[in-house]
Amino acid sequence: MLDAILVSIISSFGLGLSFFFGIVFLKNEKLENRILGLLLIILALRITKSIFYNFVELPPFIKNLGLAANLAVGPLIYLYGHHLLSQNRSFKRSNFLHFTPSLLYVLFCQWIPNSNDSIFWNLSYSFVLLQSYLYLGLSLHLYLRKMKHLKKPLRLWYIQLIVTLGLIWLCYTLIFVGILPVYSAGPVAYSFLIVLLAYLGINSKKTFDFSLTPKYMASKLTAEKGKAYFEKIEEVMKEKQLYLNPGLTVTSVAEAVGISSRNVSEIINKYANQNFASYINTYRIEEAKCLLKTRDKKTKIISVALDVGFNSLSTFNVAFKAMTDLTPSEYRAKDG
Repeated sequence: MLDAILVSIISSFGLGLSFFFGIVFLKNEKLENRILGLLLIILALRITKSIFYNFVELPPFIKNLGLAANLAVGPLIYLYGHHLLSQNRSFKRSNFLHFTPSLLYVLFCQWIPNSNDSIFWNLSYSFVLLQSYLYLGLSLHLYLRKMKHLKKPLRLWYIQLIVTLGLIWLCYTLIFVGILPVYSAGPVAYSFLIVLLAYLGINSKKTFDFSLTPKYMASKLTAEKGKAYFEKIEEVMKEKQLYLNPGLTVTSVAEAVGISSRNVSEIINKYANQNFASYINTYRIEEAKCLLKTRDKKTKIISVALDVGFNSLSTFNVAFKAMTDLTPSEYRAKDG
């Protein structure tokens, strides 16, 4: 009994951290942080089921909801990486397809068999674990593709997250195959790993903009003024096509809008969820996509790059692939 109480205390500490940081990140304006918050909360719900499983006989539908949460974690870690590493600020409807298995488990949780002596349960749990490892593999592949163009702290944070989830799933896999006979080892391992992850994340937050608080807390801009200025920035960018200027600076945009450089950076960070360079590159890439579709196929890529405001072909290629997952040549061939 004492062992069970100790396990509950250790596990509850990890769960508390997950729920706390999950809620904090869900309130953040950045899409990637919201996805991370959802990931932490759903993972915590999955582990909560494991803790109760040690003390009471749970009805099958509760167990199946735990598996549904498990099936949602893999897609979330992949989508988090996609938006974090690619600076992609839009969530496509097609992304919801990743959650189809999880949704099916939620819809049919009352009828899906869930007992250790059920062949279907053993097969379905094997599928759940396989899906988890598949998404970890996809996340690792995404990391390897993007790592050359990322700052070291950002690379370290995402790989640490992948490794942490990998170790958690490994622990549950060992329990499933009988190598690790103590089921409570899963929640305990989770707590230790989540504490370590929280420590690494807090130490790294300033380096890769992993802030838990708004970046411009001391700003005197009201929400109404900030929104109005952002609309004006958008209007100027579209009408005057300032982004075509390869020497465009924050100061140039500030002068065109009639506000300070600091306010321009603040507003773009807040309302576009991007830094200034990424914001300008978004316009440039959209313009480049139009040119690649309409210009003669013999037009050199470097010509398009220079025409939309980039100073070099290499910079253009990196930015284009980061935002579209395709090189300019691949994009032109795809739409040709």
